[in-house]
Amino acid sequence: MTPAEVIPLVLAAGASSRMGCPKAALRYGAESALERILRVCEAAGLGEARVVIGAHPAATRAAAGARSACFLDNPSWEAGRTSSLQRGLGGLSAAAALLWPVDACLAAPETLSALLAASEASDALAWVPSHAGRRGHPVLLGAPVFPRFLALGPDQPAREVIRALAAEGALRHVEVEDPAVLMNANTPAELARWGGRLPE
Repeated sequence: MTPAEVIPLVLAAGASSRMGCPKAALRYGAESALERILRVCEAAGLGEARVVIGAHPAATRAAAGARSACFLDNPSWEAGRTSSLQRGLGGLSAAAALLWPVDACLAAPETLSALLAASEASDALAWVPSHAGRRGHPVLLGAPVFPRFLALGPDQPAREVIRALAAEGALRHVEVEDPAVLMNANTPAELARWGGRLPE
C-alpha cells in the first residue's frame, strides 16, 4: 500500500473529565494535540484524516487549527471508544487505517515510517508499535480487519480483536525507539510529565 492509501483515524470524542478540558486542545509547544497528529500524518503523506468528535465538537474542531481533516460526529460517544472506532471505520474505503487516540499524540514521525515499512514487509493484518516490550499507539489496521471491529458489540473493547489477531499470528509488533507510543495523559499531572500544558 502507498501512504496515501492509509487514512488516519483520530479518536477525539471523549469527555476528558479527568483532564478537565478536551484532550484535542491540550498544548504541546506551539501546537494542540490534534494539530500535532494531523501535521505528522500530513508529513508522512497519509490520506486525509478522519477525526471522530463527540463530547466537545466545537472545541475539537477548533483544535485542528489550519490543518485539514474530515470531522465525524459520534452521537453515541458516551458508549465508549469502540463506538468512535466504529463511527470512523464505517463506510471507509482505504487500504488501511491508522488508529490514533488523540491523547497519545506524541508518537514520532519515525514510528509512522516504521509501521508503514513493516506493513510492506509482512502479510500481517495489523501492526502495533512497541517500546520496551509494551504495546502502544498508533496502530495500523489493514482493511480486511475493519469488519471485525464493526461487528463488536457496544460493550466489547477493540482490544478483543487485537488479541484475536495476535492469537492467529496476524498481528506484528514493531519495536521502536519511541517511548511516546506508551503515552498516557489522562490527568493534568500526567500531562505535565509528557511536557504538555492545559490550553489557555
